[in-house]
Amino acid sequence: MRFASTWKSVRLALAAAGLALGTVASASAQTIEWSSGSPGGAWFTQTTGVSAIVMESIPGLNIRVVPGGGKDNPSRIQAGISQIAMGIDFLSKAARDGSDPYKSPMDKVRTLGSTGVAVYFMVYVQADETRSLDKLLADPTLKIGVTPQSTSEYLTLQRALAFYGNSAEKIRAGGGKMIVSAYSELIQGFNDGQFDVLWTAGEIPSGIASQVQDGRRKTKLLPFPAELSKDFAARFGYAEATIKNGSFPALQSADLPVTAMGNLYLVSADLPDDLVYKITKAIIDNRARLPNIYQAMKGFDPANAWTMRPVPLHPGAEKAYRDAGFLK
Repeated sequence: MRFASTWKSVRLALAAAGLALGTVASASAQTIEWSSGSPGGAWFTQTTGVSAIVMESIPGLNIRVVPGGGKDNPSRIQAGISQIAMGIDFLSKAARDGSDPYKSPMDKVRTLGSTGVAVYFMVYVQADETRSLDKLLADPTLKIGVTPQSTSEYLTLQRALAFYGNSAEKIRAGGGKMIVSAYSELIQGFNDGQFDVLWTAGEIPSGIASQVQDGRRKTKLLPFPAELSKDFAARFGYAEATIKNGSFPALQSADLPVTAMGNLYLVSADLPDDLVYKITKAIIDNRARLPNIYQAMKGFDPANAWTMRPVPLHPGAEKAYRDAGFLK
């Protein structure tokens, strides 16, 4: 992984938000862990920037940001490994209920509310690719890149392959390949022609889309087949959405129907109400700075952020929204 490149992007995000890099924590300071996403991805940048704002607002609090993923983050909360994490609406509910892909209910998972960011699945291919996404996903010789197994992208790709009677095992047996790596390596591998399909999820605007379209391959985004999106919505709780024409002018020439999901902040029920109150208040009070960390975070609105509750709202967060006048 190119951690130097990732750290450079984090420094830029912090500088844009008007934040300074902190010094080493004292032995008496409280430290909690925040599980983000794959290094180089949007969650990693967002989490690093927001955690810096929170630490700036709460003296003595230190937040250690670690890589994670939408699928595994609820499990990290439940196990007490991480105390805060980035989450996805339908996966958070599945974790709470103990339904697929989880084995048992996770009763410690709470939320601070929505991050205000909608995430769209984006599938990139060469501009001269003539096959539709359903044909590609059914092909055992498919060469595709995706983020690690802890992520929602990986889980969703496995579900999409299964819908068309395919799997990672069949791809390997059929002469294809599935490249699993962090975003920076995937983008380089796709641009270098190591595989033909790049399976990602991102926001509008998307830094990943910018990197792909600026690469050596002329590229386009593929629409999702209607039958796949409808099945995902009915069985798993994904959203059916559209990437409007013009969102990525170099990558599309029409509206693109896709599968989408909502992002939220997850938090452990074991965190004290007072600390969660302060964390939530810091995010609410500094909401004007969030787009400086990541542009898509301009969608955070505390008037409705608390309404995204696939898992219960933490009492400390509820009090923060109530005291700020956003929750009656």
